[in-house]
Amino acid sequence: LVLFRSNIFSVGVVLKIAQITYSGFGGLGSVVFSLIAADEARDHHWQIGFIGDQPLDASYPLRCEENFVDYAAFRSTPGRPYRAWLSLARWLGQVKPDAVICHPVNSILACRWYSWRHGVRLVVVEHTPNQVKTRSEWAASRLSMLLADRIVVLTEEYREELSRAHGWLFNFRKVVVIPNGIDTAVFHPTTVPHTAVGRVVRLGMAARFSFSKRQDLLVKVMERLKVYRPALIVELTFAGNGSEFERVKTIAATSSTVSKIQFEGLLSENEIAPWLRGLDIYVHATDGETLSTSLLQAMATGLPIVASDIKGVRNLLGANEEFGRCVHNEADVFALAILELVDDPTRCTALGQRARARIMDCYSQKTMFESYLDLIQASRA
Repeated sequence: LVLFRSNIFSVGVVLKIAQITYSGFGGLGSVVFSLIAADEARDHHWQIGFIGDQPLDASYPLRCEENFVDYAAFRSTPGRPYRAWLSLARWLGQVKPDAVICHPVNSILACRWYSWRHGVRLVVVEHTPNQVKTRSEWAASRLSMLLADRIVVLTEEYREELSRAHGWLFNFRKVVVIPNGIDTAVFHPTTVPHTAVGRVVRLGMAARFSFSKRQDLLVKVMERLKVYRPALIVELTFAGNGSEFERVKTIAATSSTVSKIQFEGLLSENEIAPWLRGLDIYVHATDGETLSTSLLQAMATGLPIVASDIKGVRNLLGANEEFGRCVHNEADVFALAILELVDDPTRCTALGQRARARIMDCYSQKTMFESYLDLIQASRA
């Protein structure tokens, strides 16, 4: 599943694979555990290092225990992550993995220190949308070009953006496109038809409350839906937490539709799946995405989708909107697109079926696993 030490390639070898990921809830955690779940025969021994300025999400220790995964958590101080990096490097030295997959690029130095010292391969995965990267994330991205053995990006568009941004520093040999995958056995459609006119229409968005996500826009969308269709009962549910959580709750509290807006907080992957199946339409308002795990999960669930027309969304929903509606980040436009789907249940069903099929073909965790195996085999040649 990863790039091994050059002197341990052999058929049937058991490897210790360490994945480094963000400590708080989010899409990275889903990717990490999807890679582990895809190793159905448990041919390798997995380890996870959780790092970040957020407390360790409560669901992660439970999932590690369920999957027999060793783990450790490292809390960093905002603006001063160095102590956490040192602790992470020491932990890697203690558990001695045969390969390291580093998901948050800001942890590149700690991972590189270990990989150099012990002669193992380091794979860095770029998840953060280029449009919303901070200065420190861009610096870490450039370091990855110099220090990583391989860099995985999630889309061809992302690779092209990196090439333009890094210029002569961009290393085509190192960069490989492998999309994230979803457990399609966990995220599957409901048998209950979606979006029937004359009853409650349930909307939902699952994402971290951050500066790049637009849950605040969806509150305004609820107000416009009330204006356009007063008799229609619409409910909106948010799943997730983050730095913008209280701000959005404050906005919702002053909305005329506040009684129809719910905040579920953090949901585990096992909770997210039935939550999605309880929706009629998945809505996703955002200013920046690379390859949204939430959108992948909604597509696997067979939901009709209305989402922001940006890079990282359109590449999933299709240039001709074969798998969902892409709209501008304007409340009226979002509202009208939702109403079009409410009024056309046949189209909703068709969109959901095509979206599910696309996930099965291109974005299942098995497909992701096999793609990583192909990368390994290429490195062995």
